[in-house]
Amino acid sequence: MTQSRSRSAHMSRRALLGVLGAAVAVPGVSACLSDNGKSATGNLVFTGNRTSRLVRNLVTRAEWGADESKRFGADGTETSPPKFFPLQALTLHHTATDNDDPDPAATVRRIYEEHAVDNDWGDIGYHFIVDGEGRVYEGRFSGDDPMPAHDGDGNVVTAFHTSGFNSGNLGIALLGDLDARPPTDAALEAVSGLLAVLAHMHRLDPKAHITYKNPVDGATKKTPTMGGHRDWMESGCPGGLLYGKLDALRAAVSERQAAHAMDEADRRA
Repeated sequence: MTQSRSRSAHMSRRALLGVLGAAVAVPGVSACLSDNGKSATGNLVFTGNRTSRLVRNLVTRAEWGADESKRFGADGTETSPPKFFPLQALTLHHTATDNDDPDPAATVRRIYEEHAVDNDWGDIGYHFIVDGEGRVYEGRFSGDDPMPAHDGDGNVVTAFHTSGFNSGNLGIALLGDLDARPPTDAALEAVSGLLAVLAHMHRLDPKAHITYKNPVDGATKKTPTMGGHRDWMESGCPGGLLYGKLDALRAAVSERQAAHAMDEADRRA
């Protein structure tokens, strides 16, 4: 069931542009493995073309070198056709790959290969991946509609990062081993900005706790609106040195979300 269209949805899309600062060029696996799931409805409407990006330092699938043929089986059918649902939760991960990665785009490609082909999920398991320099890599394929990770109505594509709880749950993975070392300031800044815009777009309270309900099978889970992989199941992910920062990150996201709301009110005045 879709929700009514609102003026704030259009503002939210505009607020996405540049929220994480200037564009950054792309240089030159063992992941915290995501898990399979299924996903479609809701209504935030976006206009424009796909070059109007979620963030100005977004690295698109084409830019990081996604081989789209990996999403298809030998018979030519798409392994996991995109399905979309309203967003309920935001979940953080780490990839448990090497820190100080000299070629993060190559690491994203390796994770994609592992998830799409080796695990037979048909795509990378995360919606976004963030490297230590604050670049945000587009993850799960969501079609040619204007916004990465969304359909044209503002629903979120189902990815494969919290087994049994994937639909309506957006996953962001930070590259690196965040048990061995804390996330970089640049990565935290990028994640904070991205989460704030997503929370504002979808009217989520990053400090709240919710009862998530899987729209596919009805399974429920009490969880933070914005949490880590370990909040959904037994896991060390997203690494202890990121998980310990989540309360501070929620506060930062809430503050930035409030700033977006004030900007919106000013534009409406």
